[in-house]
Amino acid sequence: MKLRFCSPKSSRSEKGQALLEITLIFPFLVLLLYGTIEVANVISVYQTMTHTTREGANLISRGTLPNPALDAIITAAAPTIQDTNKSQWKIIYSEIKQKPGIPCPPTPCTYEVSNQIPRGNLGQSSQIGPVGATVTIPGVQDVVAGQTFDAIEAYFDYGPNVITFVGNNINKLFYDRTIFTRVSN
Repeated sequence: MKLRFCSPKSSRSEKGQALLEITLIFPFLVLLLYGTIEVANVISVYQTMTHTTREGANLISRGTLPNPALDAIITAAAPTIQDTNKSQWKIIYSEIKQKPGIPCPPTPCTYEVSNQIPRGNLGQSSQIGPVGATVTIPGVQDVVAGQTFDAIEAYFDYGPNVITFVGNNINKLFYDRTIFTRVSN
């Protein structure tokens, strides 16, 4: 069995090679880490929007007044939604009632937006429609006449202030909507 001894020259050469490899690979590892963090942030923002719409519609349908309910869900959605970034988001409450003067049946009943309360400064309007607009709500064919629906729509413009991997590959404007049947008078 032969024993090999490393000369000081070969040891320095291997150290230099390792340093060069780390220097070349390190930027890619940093970009991979940053991309992972950004994708996690996108998922977190989307989940916050979904939770905000569901919780808001649930609160209002159970009897909480719209303004206190909107205040509560905006507070709960911090830091994604807060007063310091009002230009990035908009939350719209819509009350939807059976259209007066149009009998029901035939089903489905005809509904209209009877009230809206917007919060936030993002320049988006309701996809449900403005006050007075006739609304088609999917899945309400078997709903009893005279029902009132409470809807919360949430918009969020995901535009981070740093270089983004996903910024041009996805729609940066997130939208979510939840509609609940009112269970309180």
